[in-house]
Amino acid sequence: MKINVSNCPLCLDHNTQEYSRDKLRSYLICSNCELIFVPRDQLITQEQEKKRYDSHQNDKENSNYQNYLKKIINEILPSLEKEDTGLDFGCGITDLMGQLFKTKSFEVDSFDLYFFPEKNIWKKKYNFIILSEVIEHLRNPLSEMQGLRQILLARGQFFIKTKLHPNQKDSFDNWFYKRDNTHVQFFNLASLKKLATQLNMNDPEMIGEDLYRFTS
Repeated sequence: MKINVSNCPLCLDHNTQEYSRDKLRSYLICSNCELIFVPRDQLITQEQEKKRYDSHQNDKENSNYQNYLKKIINEILPSLEKEDTGLDFGCGITDLMGQLFKTKSFEVDSFDLYFFPEKNIWKKKYNFIILSEVIEHLRNPLSEMQGLRQILLARGQFFIKTKLHPNQKDSFDNWFYKRDNTHVQFFNLASLKKLATQLNMNDPEMIGEDLYRFTS
Protein backbone atom coordinates (compact mmCIF):
# COMPACT_ATOMS: atom_id res chain seq x y z
CA MET A 1 0.00 0.00 0.00
CA LYS A 2 1.28 3.46 -0.91
CA ILE A 3 1.71 5.54 2.24
CA ASN A 4 0.81 9.24 2.21
CA VAL A 5 0.40 11.89 4.86
CA SER A 6 -3.21 10.93 5.59
CA ASN A 7 -2.71 7.15 5.78
CA CYS A 8 -2.96 5.76 9.28
CA PRO A 9 0.60 5.51 10.67
CA LEU A 10 -0.36 2.47 12.74
CA CYS A 11 -2.30 0.14 10.43
CA LEU A 12 -1.46 1.99 7.16
CA ASP A 13 -5.14 2.08 6.17
CA HIS A 14 -6.15 4.89 3.81
CA ASN A 15 -9.73 5.06 5.15
CA THR A 16 -9.27 8.08 7.40
CA GLN A 17 -11.18 11.31 7.84
CA GLU A 18 -10.82 14.59 9.67
CA TYR A 19 -11.98 14.27 13.26
CA SER A 20 -10.96 17.58 14.82
CA ARG A 21 -9.04 20.77 14.12
CA ASP A 22 -7.51 23.53 16.22
CA LYS A 23 -5.42 26.64 15.56
CA LEU A 24 -2.23 24.62 15.07
CA ARG A 25 -3.17 21.47 13.20
CA SER A 26 -5.84 18.98 12.20
CA TYR A 27 -6.48 15.48 13.55
CA LEU A 28 -7.56 12.48 11.49
CA ILE A 29 -9.20 9.30 12.75
CA CYS A 30 -8.69 5.84 11.26
CA SER A 31 -11.91 3.92 10.71
CA ASN A 32 -10.00 0.64 10.94
CA CYS A 33 -8.08 0.94 14.23
CA GLU A 34 -9.52 4.17 15.76
CA LEU A 35 -6.13 5.85 16.07
CA ILE A 36 -6.37 9.64 16.03
CA PHE A 37 -3.31 11.21 14.43
CA VAL A 38 -1.84 14.39 13.02
CA PRO A 39 -1.29 14.29 9.23
CA ARG A 40 2.41 13.79 8.68
CA ASP A 41 2.79 16.99 6.69
CA GLN A 42 1.74 18.99 9.78
CA LEU A 43 4.41 17.77 12.19
CA ILE A 44 6.86 20.22 13.74
CA THR A 45 10.51 19.85 12.78
CA GLN A 46 12.88 17.71 14.82
CA GLU A 47 14.74 20.88 15.79
CA GLN A 48 11.52 22.34 17.22
CA GLU A 49 10.79 19.03 18.90
CA LYS A 50 14.16 18.92 20.67
CA LYS A 51 13.75 22.53 21.81
CA ARG A 52 10.49 21.53 23.45
CA TYR A 53 12.11 18.55 25.20
CA ASP A 54 14.96 20.78 26.40
CA SER A 55 12.39 22.77 28.34
CA HIS A 56 11.15 19.74 30.33
CA GLN A 57 11.90 19.82 34.05
CA ASN A 58 12.78 16.12 34.26
CA ASP A 59 16.15 16.37 35.99
CA LYS A 60 17.46 13.74 38.39
CA GLU A 61 17.11 15.98 41.44
CA ASN A 62 13.43 16.70 40.86
CA SER A 63 11.63 14.76 43.61
CA ASN A 64 8.29 14.81 41.77
CA TYR A 65 9.92 13.26 38.71
CA GLN A 66 11.66 10.66 40.88
CA ASN A 67 8.35 9.70 42.48
CA TYR A 68 6.67 9.55 39.08
CA LEU A 69 9.25 7.06 37.80
CA LYS A 70 9.25 5.04 41.04
CA LYS A 71 5.50 4.55 40.67
CA ILE A 72 5.93 3.20 37.13
CA ILE A 73 8.71 0.87 38.27
CA ASN A 74 6.61 -0.48 41.14
CA GLU A 75 3.77 -1.18 38.71
CA ILE A 76 6.13 -3.06 36.36
CA LEU A 77 8.14 -5.08 38.91
CA PRO A 78 5.51 -7.82 39.55
CA SER A 79 5.73 -8.76 35.84
CA LEU A 80 9.51 -9.29 35.84
CA GLU A 81 11.78 -12.22 36.55
CA LYS A 82 14.95 -11.85 38.61
CA GLU A 83 17.47 -11.93 35.74
CA ASP A 84 15.47 -9.86 33.23
CA THR A 85 17.22 -7.05 31.40
CA GLY A 86 15.39 -4.04 30.02
CA LEU A 87 15.48 -0.94 27.88
CA ASP A 88 14.01 2.45 28.68
CA PHE A 89 13.25 3.66 25.15
CA GLY A 90 12.75 7.41 24.82
CA CYS A 91 14.16 8.12 28.27
CA GLY A 92 14.46 11.87 27.72
CA ILE A 93 17.19 14.05 29.16
CA THR A 94 18.20 11.67 31.97
CA ASP A 95 18.79 7.95 32.47
CA LEU A 96 17.07 8.10 35.86
CA MET A 97 14.67 5.23 35.13
CA GLY A 98 17.62 2.92 34.49
CA GLN A 99 19.37 4.08 37.64
CA LEU A 100 16.27 3.48 39.75
CA PHE A 101 15.87 -0.01 38.27
CA LYS A 102 19.47 -0.70 39.23
CA THR A 103 18.55 -0.13 42.89
CA LYS A 104 16.12 -3.02 42.38
CA SER A 105 18.91 -5.20 40.91
CA PHE A 106 17.76 -4.90 37.29
CA GLU A 107 19.98 -3.82 34.42
CA VAL A 108 18.11 -1.35 32.21
CA ASP A 109 19.72 0.47 29.28
CA SER A 110 18.62 3.96 28.29
CA PHE A 111 17.97 5.26 24.78
CA ASP A 112 16.75 8.61 23.50
CA LEU A 113 16.98 9.93 19.97
CA TYR A 114 18.22 13.32 21.15
CA PHE A 115 19.87 12.77 24.53
CA PHE A 116 21.05 9.13 24.71
CA PRO A 117 21.48 7.97 21.08
CA GLU A 118 23.19 4.72 22.07
CA LYS A 119 23.51 2.67 18.88
CA ASN A 120 24.52 -0.55 20.64
CA ILE A 121 20.95 -1.23 21.78
CA TRP A 122 20.17 -2.50 18.28
CA LYS A 123 22.77 -5.25 18.73
CA LYS A 124 21.24 -6.52 21.98
CA LYS A 125 18.15 -8.45 23.06
CA TYR A 126 15.93 -7.47 25.98
CA ASN A 127 13.40 -9.19 28.22
CA PHE A 128 11.38 -6.00 28.47
CA ILE A 129 11.19 -2.58 26.85
CA ILE A 130 9.54 0.44 28.45
CA LEU A 131 8.01 3.31 26.49
CA SER A 132 6.85 5.79 29.11
CA GLU A 133 4.99 8.72 27.53
CA VAL A 134 6.80 7.93 24.27
CA ILE A 135 4.51 6.18 21.81
CA GLU A 136 2.41 9.28 21.24
CA HIS A 137 5.59 11.02 19.99
CA LEU A 138 6.76 8.45 17.42
CA ARG A 139 6.68 9.76 13.87
CA ASN A 140 6.53 6.25 12.36
CA PRO A 141 4.97 4.20 15.16
CA LEU A 142 4.48 0.95 13.25
CA SER A 143 8.00 0.69 11.83
CA GLU A 144 9.60 1.93 15.06
CA MET A 145 7.66 -0.56 17.18
CA GLN A 146 8.47 -3.36 14.73
CA GLY A 147 12.13 -2.41 15.08
CA LEU A 148 11.88 -2.66 18.85
CA ARG A 149 10.09 -5.99 18.48
CA GLN A 150 13.22 -7.31 16.77
CA ILE A 151 15.34 -6.67 19.87
CA LEU A 152 12.76 -8.15 22.25
CA LEU A 153 13.40 -11.73 23.33
CA ALA A 154 10.92 -14.44 22.36
CA ARG A 155 8.90 -14.19 25.57
CA GLY A 156 9.58 -10.49 26.05
CA GLN A 157 7.28 -7.73 27.19
CA PHE A 158 6.51 -4.15 26.25
CA PHE A 159 5.35 -1.72 28.91
CA ILE A 160 3.67 1.25 27.26
CA LYS A 161 2.46 4.26 29.21
CA THR A 162 0.18 6.68 27.37
CA LYS A 163 -3.16 8.38 27.91
CA LEU A 164 -6.03 6.99 25.85
CA HIS A 165 -8.03 9.42 23.81
CA PRO A 166 -11.61 10.20 24.86
CA ASN A 167 -14.24 8.61 22.65
CA GLN A 168 -16.38 11.76 22.68
CA LYS A 169 -15.41 14.39 20.11
CA ASP A 170 -16.20 17.31 22.42
CA SER A 171 -13.95 15.82 25.07
CA PHE A 172 -11.16 15.33 22.55
CA ASP A 173 -11.51 18.90 21.30
CA ASN A 174 -10.80 20.16 24.82
CA TRP A 175 -8.32 17.45 25.82
CA PHE A 176 -5.11 18.82 27.33
CA TYR A 177 -3.02 15.93 25.99
CA LYS A 178 -3.38 16.99 22.36
CA ARG A 179 -2.14 20.52 23.10
CA ASP A 180 1.45 19.25 23.26
CA ASN A 181 2.59 19.65 19.66
CA THR A 182 5.11 16.81 20.06
CA HIS A 183 2.18 14.40 20.58
CA VAL A 184 1.32 13.21 17.08
CA GLN A 185 -1.02 10.26 17.63
CA PHE A 186 -3.45 9.15 20.27
CA PHE A 187 -4.50 5.59 21.05
CA ASN A 188 -7.57 4.01 22.57
CA LEU A 189 -8.05 0.38 23.53
CA ALA A 190 -8.92 -0.61 19.96
CA SER A 191 -5.74 0.93 18.54
CA LEU A 192 -3.62 -0.57 21.32
CA LYS A 193 -5.07 -3.97 20.43
CA LYS A 194 -4.31 -3.30 16.78
CA LEU A 195 -0.72 -2.51 17.73
CA ALA A 196 -0.50 -5.83 19.59
CA THR A 197 -1.78 -7.64 16.49
CA GLN A 198 0.74 -5.83 14.28
CA LEU A 199 3.52 -6.98 16.64
CA ASN A 200 2.19 -10.54 16.91
CA MET A 201 1.59 -10.12 20.64
CA ASN A 202 -1.29 -10.71 23.01
CA ASP A 203 -3.89 -8.05 23.73
CA PRO A 204 -2.55 -5.46 26.17
CA GLU A 205 -3.33 -5.66 29.87
CA MET A 206 -3.68 -2.53 31.98
CA ILE A 207 -1.36 -2.88 34.98
CA GLY A 208 -1.19 0.67 36.32
CA GLU A 209 -2.22 4.24 35.69
CA ASP A 210 -2.17 4.66 31.89
CA LEU A 211 0.25 1.71 31.79
CA TYR A 212 -0.24 -1.29 29.48
CA ARG A 213 1.62 -4.58 29.36
CA PHE A 214 2.10 -6.39 26.03
CA THR A 215 3.23 -10.02 26.20
CA SER A 216 4.38 -12.42 23.50
